[in-house]
Amino acid sequence: MSHRRSPSFLVAALAALSGSVASAGSVTLTSVADNTLYQSDLGTISNGAGTAMFAGTSASLASNIRRAVLRFDVAAGVPAGATITSASLVLNENGSNFDEYVCKVYRVLASWGEGASVATGGQGGGTLAQADDATWLRRFYPASNWTSAGGDFSTTESASLAIGAGAAFTWTSAQLASDVQDMLNNPATNFGWLIQGDETIPKTAKRFATREDATPELRPALLIEFSTGCLGDLNGDTFVDDSDFVLFANAYNILDCADPAMPAGCPADLNADLFVDDSDFVLFASAYNDLICP
Repeated sequence: MSHRRSPSFLVAALAALSGSVASAGSVTLTSVADNTLYQSDLGTISNGAGTAMFAGTSASLASNIRRAVLRFDVAAGVPAGATITSASLVLNENGSNFDEYVCKVYRVLASWGEGASVATGGQGGGTLAQADDATWLRRFYPASNWTSAGGDFSTTESASLAIGAGAAFTWTSAQLASDVQDMLNNPATNFGWLIQGDETIPKTAKRFATREDATPELRPALLIEFSTGCLGDLNGDTFVDDSDFVLFANAYNILDCADPAMPAGCPADLNADLFVDDSDFVLFASAYNDLICP
């Protein structure tokens, strides 16, 4: 995919200027659903109401993969029309596997459920799925299937982190913030994330606390910072004017949200595609023409 920069004369004139956007607010959300997809030929194992979810492999690599899924109601916690400036996913690892393994985060592409199943013991083996539980084969047990066994999820990695001994671990990235922006803008397609551990060798599974944990501080959390200014109001003064143009032009010149020079959260990425390019310029120009925020 190409990213054009047609108004180059504007970029050249303002390339030396820089700025930042002030965050108008922040919120910490607790997951509204979480579960584990336990690899099984029949797709009958789950842990919907359990206090633990898992990512990685158990003793036998051949048939014991676990993938955690979780979802946050972003639209209920962040004002409509807000611009997401940063997002951090925090999970508490509370298992006995002290070795360090990478766990990757991916967007889930289809709806899934959390039933009443509760596994016993350490919960690593799961238990018989209950109605509407997500399993390895089913989005909602026993009827609705995933398109692919093990869950339908994006091939684009949202974030990655090495997970070691029991502690709170935080995933954060520009892509994660972009995910949250899309979850806010399009709540009907917010199906949460899947956590995939190291599935190349046995005994890598990491155990994370779920929303059912008795200690609220250990439950999955999504920390979001956002600006409530209108689209294009990058300095939050309720006008889209020349001062915002300076901030936009600087970001436009940098282009890639992953560039370290880009202001935190990539606020000028108005369409949340991780680039500040011509498509964002079109959106900004429209807001600039209106001048006053609605």
